[in-house]
Amino acid sequence: MAEHKAKGRKTRSAGRFGTRYGVKNRKLVADIEEKMHADYACGKCGAIKMKRIATGIWKCTKCEVSFTGGSYVPQTPAHLTVMRAVNVEKAATAKATESLASKV
Repeated sequence: MAEHKAKGRKTRSAGRFGTRYGVKNRKLVADIEEKMHADYACGKCGAIKMKRIATGIWKCTKCEVSFTGGSYVPQTPAHLTVMRAVNVEKAATAKATESLASKV
């Protein structure tokens, strides 16, 4: 006998479009909306209470801090790459100052 799969939950949030706009576009919209409505931690207080106020504007509902970020996620991949480079540079600078201070 053939197994029956459960119906529904295939279209996710893009189910409201019905059969319009094509499968690929509906899937892209559903992926973006899942990322946008996911839980994110606040950079200041650490609470998982971030909400998207408008395009690129995010606000923590606990500590009321707001900041700019990506359109759909608070921290974009480009931002994370830049912050990693900045942290490496800070570490190198701190190490250089430490070695200079020990010589004096």
